[in-house]
Amino acid sequence: MLARIQSFATGIASKAQTYTTKTFYYSKVVGELSKQVYLKEGLQPPAISDFQSVYTKLYKQALDLALKPRQSLSLFKNIQKDSVLKYGAYGVQLAGLYSLGEVIGRRKVVGYTNYAAHH
Repeated sequence: MLARIQSFATGIASKAQTYTTKTFYYSKVVGELSKQVYLKEGLQPPAISDFQSVYTKLYKQALDLALKPRQSLSLFKNIQKDSVLKYGAYGVQLAGLYSLGEVIGRRKVVGYTNYAAHH
């Protein structure tokens, strides 16, 4: 019994070491590739003033909507019935595709396979 537990633990440790090695390797590859793209494209992070201007504007808009709820509801008066139906249909299609993916992933229509019951 003890030998079986030790062999099981050794197997898990070797698999963990293999996955760790692969993870470090691929993270370094992605890092080097990102560095090359960053240098070739001449990318640079946005300035602090850009962040401040964007978030100040968003804060002011949110504050205006919170302080004037009746005027913020007027934004929805210009929405056409056809647009609501069209985007609602897109939403139903996306929900259906997501549900179909869940069914394919589970390989069952309802619930997940209980592997503990097989042992």
